[in-house]
Amino acid sequence: MANQFYHYELDNPQNNTAVYDEEETEDEDWSVQRPATAFPFFQTSDPAMQAAYSYGDPRGGSYPDPTIHQMRSTAPPDEALNTDTLAGLADDIGNEAEDFEDESLTGLLGQVPPDNRERDPDFGASDLEDEESADDSSDETDPEDEAIGRKGSLKATATRGRGGRRGGRGGRATRSQPEDGPTKPPRRRRGEMGRRKGKYGPRAHAETTPRFKELNGKLTEAFLDKDWDKGLEYGFEAIKENPEVFSVHGTIAEILIRKGRIEDALGALFVGVQATREPAAWRYVVEKLIEYGAHMKDSRQRIQDCYSELISMDPEDYDSRLGRMKNYHKAGQNIRARNECFNLLKRDPYDHEVLNHLSGCCFSLGQPEDALPAYENFVSYCMENDLPEQSGLDWSFLDSYADMLIQMQRWDDAIKIITVASRWVLGRSEETFWDWEKDDREWDAENEPRRVEVPQFDPGHHDVGTYGQGLLVELRAKLGFARLGKGSDHVQEALHHFEFLEPEDEAEDAYINEYPDLFREVGDALRETKLHQEALRFYEPLKNKPELMDSRFCFDLAICYQALGRDEDYKSSLQIFKRNARDPQYHIGLAKLYQSQGRVADMWHLIKQLRRVGKTKLVRDAGLPLVQPEELNTEAPVQKTGRDATSPVAYTPPQRDQDQDLSSAKRRYGEGRRLRQERIERDHQQDMIINSLWQDMKVLDSAVDAGDPDALSEWLGIANEVFEDFQGQQSFFPRDRHLKFIGYGRWRKILNLPDGEQFIPEGEEDGPTDDKDIPVHYRKIHFDEWLEWIMLLAMRYAKNSNRESCWDVLNVAANANIFAHEQPRILLIRNVSMTCALILQDNQRLVEEARWFMKWYPYVTETYRLFCAVNRFCRGDVSFFNSGPEQKFTLRAVKTMDFGLLPQEHRLNFLFTDGDRVKWSEPSSGRNNGNPHDLVEHDPALLVLYGHMMFVAATYTSALTYYFRAYVLQPEDPILSLCIAISYVQMGFKRQTENRQFQIQQGLSFLQRYYDLRTRNDVAMHMQEAEFNMAVMWHSLGLLHLAVPKYERCLELSERVRQEQQDVRDDGGDGQGGGMAYIEDFAADAAFALQLIFSTGGDFRGARKITEKWLVL
Repeated sequence: MANQFYHYELDNPQNNTAVYDEEETEDEDWSVQRPATAFPFFQTSDPAMQAAYSYGDPRGGSYPDPTIHQMRSTAPPDEALNTDTLAGLADDIGNEAEDFEDESLTGLLGQVPPDNRERDPDFGASDLEDEESADDSSDETDPEDEAIGRKGSLKATATRGRGGRRGGRGGRATRSQPEDGPTKPPRRRRGEMGRRKGKYGPRAHAETTPRFKELNGKLTEAFLDKDWDKGLEYGFEAIKENPEVFSVHGTIAEILIRKGRIEDALGALFVGVQATREPAAWRYVVEKLIEYGAHMKDSRQRIQDCYSELISMDPEDYDSRLGRMKNYHKAGQNIRARNECFNLLKRDPYDHEVLNHLSGCCFSLGQPEDALPAYENFVSYCMENDLPEQSGLDWSFLDSYADMLIQMQRWDDAIKIITVASRWVLGRSEETFWDWEKDDREWDAENEPRRVEVPQFDPGHHDVGTYGQGLLVELRAKLGFARLGKGSDHVQEALHHFEFLEPEDEAEDAYINEYPDLFREVGDALRETKLHQEALRFYEPLKNKPELMDSRFCFDLAICYQALGRDEDYKSSLQIFKRNARDPQYHIGLAKLYQSQGRVADMWHLIKQLRRVGKTKLVRDAGLPLVQPEELNTEAPVQKTGRDATSPVAYTPPQRDQDQDLSSAKRRYGEGRRLRQERIERDHQQDMIINSLWQDMKVLDSAVDAGDPDALSEWLGIANEVFEDFQGQQSFFPRDRHLKFIGYGRWRKILNLPDGEQFIPEGEEDGPTDDKDIPVHYRKIHFDEWLEWIMLLAMRYAKNSNRESCWDVLNVAANANIFAHEQPRILLIRNVSMTCALILQDNQRLVEEARWFMKWYPYVTETYRLFCAVNRFCRGDVSFFNSGPEQKFTLRAVKTMDFGLLPQEHRLNFLFTDGDRVKWSEPSSGRNNGNPHDLVEHDPALLVLYGHMMFVAATYTSALTYYFRAYVLQPEDPILSLCIAISYVQMGFKRQTENRQFQIQQGLSFLQRYYDLRTRNDVAMHMQEAEFNMAVMWHSLGLLHLAVPKYERCLELSERVRQEQQDVRDDGGDGQGGGMAYIEDFAADAAFALQLIFSTGGDFRGARKITEKWLVL
């Protein structure tokens, strides 16, 4: 059938003007779209689901009355009784035969499968031109117009037949009536409707019925109970009742996802969202399609439809347009993606992400010039309005821009943009005197000999690193490509750029190991310029990398060997992949070899074979011609491609221009090694400088400890320089923070380590490494000394109130892999961080550090007490103590403890969800007994900590719950009784409370219990504390006659408290040889309270007496 309409001959000379569709893909044709239906539908193997979603199936089914789809009625109440509609349909059916003759060709064409230019041998170039023009015209229109038309636009009309350039009439409307024949009355066409009675515009959604509400409630209950089967049953029934409520479809989709039915879930979401105009619902569907359906072909079209719907709701929705553009690009619809990029750039011309996608689309289409104006505009804007360190004009963008210009063979423009923009990025934009075309001496590695010859150049004005050493390697290679493209006069300058890659370098840190693809590109460029000997210098190092040895690479090598007369190498390179004769890359390389040998007929034979099996894109990407010249449009005898094909032809040395001198470039072959040696020497000098500064800091330590501010200022100045050197060592800060330090890698040769310090053996950088082979020194200083010095630097910054510098230093230490994977070292960093937080009174950082201890030492009582203690010592806002993350972290620890201590048989009696069981059991610990921490009893400190958080949040009822749980475990703890007492009294103070008298009485009861427990040991410090807390309680209740005696009792106990403090000091600190103990004396607090009571009551003489005795220093 296809041959009846498409005729194609490879030898037709008219095919020379064929334009190839750039959207072709070799695996799948994403651009093929299914015919539009009134309602989207999907296929499922679940009969119940198919029945529920039958309203979207064109084979049958409709909405039950009176539901509405897309804000308009979808079905009459009773189709059998709707005689007007049936009559209109019957009228169309009766006249359908008149249109058969006009539509016969259209029907036949509709049976022809979609054209596949890769696999259809009879597909002609003329047909391809028609298809290209039709595709371009359709793609140039905004797809959102199609979306608006599908959604019921009054202006949208349908045509019959293809029309256009293939001939035939475009529809029935074009038929003319006979002049003298009888005139029929105008017949209404199918699909048109007369003027309806009633209101214009969309109809309101149908109200939900009681039956639907009941089903929706049961669906929610089943979902919460994780009864998936029941949930689906209720959900399907609810859809049959009213399919317009999107939340029902969303719940069904969530259930299906949990059951592993991803395709059904996505289908339910996509069909269900059609009945709503809420942008949030459509975005939710897009997120799920991207999350779960990225590998599904249908998801591409669904995502596109969703984005188009969002744009129809809000044409200014930038994010939806951006998402649709990305979807087009991933689907291979490059024309549409390119057009959408232009649309986005009209709204934001400086969107870096859109520019990158535009570049990719234009490269795929072979039209990089389309993206050039947008790139030029972005570069001009950045250089005029931004600073280099804050601009989006970075090295990657410049690399893409240079690629575009080189693809277009605009050599002069490529050289100009690389030099000018790179100079701006490096901070030398004012040096415009380098703008010339003769050479690129601006980018030499050293000032001598060429750069100093420029009169305007000042060697000391900018650092040498902002010249040649600061230029990106990829951009330097592109400078070389541009110089090669300018002709033989610039070959010497191109080779000068390529020499920076040091192709003869075999060290482990050589450029060949970091930029193998760049070596391949340089070799290809030199080979195409007939510089075969120089090309081999970049090709041959790649022979040691098997992952890069493809068929085309072997044929490229063969071309160079054949041109140089190296017959043995030529044969061996061809034989390597002779066994892969079915590899398309093999035939591509062979065709290029025939092209270089002048065997044009053999080349065209291979190209035709490749195109017949659908490899046109590979041929085009390889730079081979696609259209055969007219004079060669005859089949020629094809030579063998077997063993005989490897025999070399007569060798003719390539001709080089007589005035082309490569001697100076060859003299610079060793420039890279010289620069490497200079770097090693510079690093040795830096090593000596750091050690000298280290000794200077040690000399200043004693003066700094004595409090000399000048010495501290000098010490910090030296420390900044040393710390910058440590921070600049890249091997300490890899991209993956989880990688342990196993050596300096490519930097190990330039580090001067102590004698006897062993490096990793050569060739074992990525393999297993013994601990004894890992360096433990940097700049001849041990890592432990570095850590102690960094901690000292942070402490001195904290004592100097330099908050930002302190945290910067500690963050660097925590991220350094030489410290982060050693438990003693990271523990020291955390301890110092907590100390600095206390010095700086940084409540947030203090809470973060305390929580780290609770995380890494779980269910250790001291960590919970530490968390409470440090928060008491830090003055300021308490919001960080009971913040959301802290509450969640502590509550999760409580629940894990409770779950772990439950007997196995009791766990089954509670309605724990599967997620909670997994979360609390912590299966990642490797234990499946539900008690990963081997807990034997509850920790009251943890319960009290969470109770404190609830108390600070004024949730006294919840606080009492956890206080009482701890009280059961430790009933003799006086602090627990005090906490319970305060909670009850605070509840009584609330404006709305159930029984104020009862709550205050409960609080006073526990307060008295606290008093009895605290004073029974007759310790003066504890007795004073109890008297003071009792006084504060009476004071807060307004019972001053009870508060005053308690405050006075505190003053009387002050002498005993001081005596106990002296006894402890005499005993050696804490009685166990520790440091100076601190004992709190409440006398000043009690005196202040008495002063307030007396002065408020008018007893100023008593207040003065108290003040003079207790409050005067």
